[in-house]
Amino acid sequence: MSIPPDFRDDWNFFGSRAKIEGITTAELIMDLIEEYLEEFSEQRDQAEAELDELAPLRDKVPKKVTIKKPVKPKKKSFVARKATITRKQTESVEEEDITIQNTPKFRLLELVRKLDVEEGIDPDSLINAAEEEGIANPRLQMNKMIRRGILYVHLDRVHVT
Repeated sequence: MSIPPDFRDDWNFFGSRAKIEGITTAELIMDLIEEYLEEFSEQRDQAEAELDELAPLRDKVPKKVTIKKPVKPKKKSFVARKATITRKQTESVEEEDITIQNTPKFRLLELVRKLDVEEGIDPDSLINAAEEEGIANPRLQMNKMIRRGILYVHLDRVHVT
């Protein structure tokens, strides 16, 4: 809680007053509140007496009512659940070992080098040629190579750097 600027001088005086009396500001505030309430204790007692005359039932303790909530069914443990396991089909062992030259990126790069004749290649024809070669995701591979600076586009033509 912050002290408003227009009240800061009064607060500083209050803090110094607490130091003079040798107590904390919290204790000084409690003393001030007790003194204030003692002044009005007679009026408070009189008001309570009037309330007792007007509302004698106010001190009666109400009967406790308990509300039963429906019991939730127990959740089954994850151990009790049956798991379904599916296996991927294993690829044939006869397939070539994948080397870096067999990756789609390098195959596309070789294709671009083969098709690039100083003028560059049209991106759509490059993608069509890559699909015919069986290169996976040719547009993705082309965009990756452009981002990495291996290929660049100039006047709507793809060039090798």
